[in-house]
Amino acid sequence: MPLAILLLASCLRFYRLDGQSLWNDEGTSVAVAQRDLATIARDAAGDIHPPLYYWLLHGWVRMVGTREAAVRSLSALLGVGLVALIYALGRLLAGRRAGLVAALVAAMNPFQVYYSQEARMYMLLAVLSALAFYAALRRAADEEDRSVARLWGIIYLLSTAAGLYTHYAFPLVWAAINLVVLAEMVWRRPTLPRLGAWLALQAAALLLFLPWLPTAWRQITTWPRVNRPTDLIAAVTTIAQLLLAGPAAPPLTENLALVLLLVLAFFPSRGSKRLPPGIAGLTPVLWLVVPVVLILGLGLFKEAYLKFLLVVSPAFCLLAGRFLAAPLRGEGIFRYGTAFVCAFLALYFLYTSALGLRSYYHDPACARDDYRGIAAYLEAVGRPGDAVLLNAPGQQEVFGYYYHGDLPVYPLPTSRPLDPAATEAALKALVHPGGRLFALLWATDESDPERFIEGWLDTHAYKALDSWYGHVRLVIYAIPAQTPTTPAHVLDVRLRSRENSDEITLLGYSQLTNRLAAGDMAQITLFWQVEQTPAARYKVFLHVLDGGNHIVGQRDAEPGGGVRLTTLWQPGEVVADHYGLPIHPATPPGEYRIEVGMYDLETGLRLVTAEGESQVWLKPLVVERPPAPAPPAALGMQHSRGASLGPLTLLGYDLYRLGFAHQPDAPLQPGDLLHLALYWRAEVGLGGDWQVTIALLNADGQEQMKVTAEPVGDFPTGRWQAGDVWRGQFDLPLPRHLPPGKYRLRVQPVAPDGSSPGIFLSVPFEVGPTTASPS
Repeated sequence: MPLAILLLASCLRFYRLDGQSLWNDEGTSVAVAQRDLATIARDAAGDIHPPLYYWLLHGWVRMVGTREAAVRSLSALLGVGLVALIYALGRLLAGRRAGLVAALVAAMNPFQVYYSQEARMYMLLAVLSALAFYAALRRAADEEDRSVARLWGIIYLLSTAAGLYTHYAFPLVWAAINLVVLAEMVWRRPTLPRLGAWLALQAAALLLFLPWLPTAWRQITTWPRVNRPTDLIAAVTTIAQLLLAGPAAPPLTENLALVLLLVLAFFPSRGSKRLPPGIAGLTPVLWLVVPVVLILGLGLFKEAYLKFLLVVSPAFCLLAGRFLAAPLRGEGIFRYGTAFVCAFLALYFLYTSALGLRSYYHDPACARDDYRGIAAYLEAVGRPGDAVLLNAPGQQEVFGYYYHGDLPVYPLPTSRPLDPAATEAALKALVHPGGRLFALLWATDESDPERFIEGWLDTHAYKALDSWYGHVRLVIYAIPAQTPTTPAHVLDVRLRSRENSDEITLLGYSQLTNRLAAGDMAQITLFWQVEQTPAARYKVFLHVLDGGNHIVGQRDAEPGGGVRLTTLWQPGEVVADHYGLPIHPATPPGEYRIEVGMYDLETGLRLVTAEGESQVWLKPLVVERPPAPAPPAALGMQHSRGASLGPLTLLGYDLYRLGFAHQPDAPLQPGDLLHLALYWRAEVGLGGDWQVTIALLNADGQEQMKVTAEPVGDFPTGRWQAGDVWRGQFDLPLPRHLPPGKYRLRVQPVAPDGSSPGIFLSVPFEVGPTTASPS
């Protein structure tokens, strides 16, 4: 049975070990581990972490390499070792059955799985904490056999010293160990020799740590603290949910996790044959409570520090094992009632573990910072004249791990606090007119709390894209050759709010050029003016539309990149508002319309002209064939397929309810418009006009609707060249009589001679019941 549990733990910890990108701190681990031991110690002295984990990782990567799965495998193995230690602790404290159940809970625990797949020191910290606790308890249990007790004393001493050299949070659990041991001594009537021997062990551990103690003290005393009050109930509830379902799970039923934690903590235990009953029952409670109280009391409760709670995860598993194993021993105050409650909680543990693990493994919203995706994108779209800016210099290590392109990389700011004059001079030097700047913004509150860099770029460049990759923002700016100060095209259109008296005049606009290649950015400056300061905040939208009203370029943002809010505009002031408008790299050549307007940030309602129009049309934009076909990494496909259909390859597709590109999993209902985008690559010149049929099939394969159209709108395949990559967009109206259920789209290209080469592509999705409108 223990081997089966360890096998389960191994499977969960090694599954998709490289499924996510390394995030910033993991990149630091890999970079530091490749230095020599002396350099690692010197670098750690300037960091907030002691060197032991980096030393171990140094030896590990020399054996297994530096690939993602390789560097994380050390933590995965340590995670399996923690499950084994929890089994041993549970067996010591409450018997074999409790140990088995505790180990099973630990094997499936999403909190432990998460940090077993991170190349950081937290799993090593948890293992050393559990080992130190186990050794201290075994030393007390085997005290009559002096040789055995001495062995466990040595193991305790080494694991404690190693814990201190692993992380500065180790004293949190060290305090709990000492409370448990002192309580055990009081229970058995303490003697001076026993107390002296124990205190000598603590002194020896500190003596081993003495060379690093001045460094540790300096780092701990300068550690930033939280200066805001903490809601105790909310904090403990958050801790309970974290211990139960891990950091990736959605919020559980309100306060249920907290109630469960209290039930586990106060459930009576029959104790252990090797330890006094009271001590055996008290140990996991103190192990859980003491570090939590210290975290709350020392002002360490903030999102970035919640991982310190991994040291109490073994205690949580031990409490769960003790409770869930009670019916197996016929224990409990209400024997049959306890069995019923235990069965319910066992199912709840399974449910929360499955929920947390599924979110962690498969939900993109729960993924770590995606530097791998950012680097692939930059390698695909970067070109001479572009540059990369890293606002936190620490990003260099993880970004350099993935990025192997030719763009120059500039870490700014170069000092903390930021030097405005030096930073502005550096920004002026790195921007090249006509080029683009890719800014990776991470930990901005620490590196640039006043947002000096972003504010300067918003003023002197055209922001085109602002998207999140985990906790990293990728912001793309187009660098203008010159910044217009007056509109080249006068409009003088007044936009009015339907909800209040706000009026905003679009005086006109300037556009660098109305001809550009697919994948480039249109640079547009809008000029606004108000007679009275608006009462509401408004967003500006610019959309580039094809003949079927499909968006091929889009930018929605508050004016000035979110800096020049409309509620701050002064009467009579002319606001010059810069926008970079990216054109999708698979946009076929042709003429496209540009619409611009404003909408209320809260209600989403658009402002309208005197004629009742909700947009203003600018001069059409001509999109030309790009110099080279767009690589797949630059396309931003929702689903990649790579289906070969003879001379055509379907690279992938997007599928979502129209208007819900930001929420592709939004449920579909009968009558909705289903938006489908197909990404094609021509393997050869097609020489004729192909078509594509798209059929909606129910679960029985019966057609519910069928559409035949050009693969890419108004750009016939006869004009395609070998290697071309284009995107075709379709809005498919779902029949109003469509019953709820699972459906598929069958996509089938049709050659000029009527043949259908290759295979059909089935795209599954589900339609829910119609939601009744409120009366």
